[in-house]
Amino acid sequence: MVEKKRTKVDTLIISDIHLGFKLCRARDLVRILDDYRFERLILNGDIFDDLNFNRLDSEHWEVLSLFRHLSKFCEVVWIIGNHDGRIEELSRLIGVKVHNDFMWLAGRKKCLAIHGHQYDRFMYKNRLLSQIAGRLFYFLHRFDGKNEQISNWIKKNSRSWLRMSEEVAAGAVKYAGERGASYVFCGHTHLARDEQFGAVHYYNSGAWVDHPSHLILIKGDAITLKLVR
Repeated sequence: MVEKKRTKVDTLIISDIHLGFKLCRARDLVRILDDYRFERLILNGDIFDDLNFNRLDSEHWEVLSLFRHLSKFCEVVWIIGNHDGRIEELSRLIGVKVHNDFMWLAGRKKCLAIHGHQYDRFMYKNRLLSQIAGRLFYFLHRFDGKNEQISNWIKKNSRSWLRMSEEVAAGAVKYAGERGASYVFCGHTHLARDEQFGAVHYYNSGAWVDHPSHLILIKGDAITLKLVR
C-alpha cells in the first residue's frame, strides 16, 4: 500500500472550530489535516463552542481523538479562547496544558499566537449584549444558504463587527511589538486577515464554522494563509 503524500510544514495554525456547534466543519477539518505533516499544531482558541460535551456528535469527538493522536507525533499547543471557559477548567477536562498565548521562532523571527478576545472591548463591556448578538448571528447562520450570503454580509458590512476586528488587530499588534515578535496570529473575529502593521505582521485564521474556512501554514520563514472550501 502506497503511503499518502503529505505536504510538510513546520507549524499549522487553526482557530475557532467551535466543536459542539452544528455548523462546525469537523469532517472537513479532519480531511484537511490529513493532507499535511507538521511538527507543531497550534489550536488558537474557541476549539469548543462551550464545555457542554453533550453537544458533541461523533464527528466532533473524532476531531478530539485526532488531536490526541497527533500529540504523540508532534507538539500540540492549545490556546484558550473566550468560548473555551476558564483555562484551569479546560486544562483539567482535556488533560493537556492550555496557554494564554504562545511564542516560538519561525526561521529567526519571533512569532506570537493569542486568540484575540482579550482586545474585544465590546465583549467585556457588554457581556450580555455580546452573548445575545452572538447567538442571534449563529441562529441566522444556521438558516443561511450554502453560500452564507447573510452571515458573510453581516461580517463584511457590520460596523460593530469591523470595529471589533480592527480592535483585535490593533491590540494584538501592540502586544506582539512589546514582546519583540515580528508576527502575531489571532482568531476570535472569524475574519481571515493577512496584513502588515508597521514592524508587525498580523494574521487571523478565520473560523471553521464558515465557508470558506482558513488555516495558516508556516515553513521556515514562509507563512501562508490558506483558504479551504
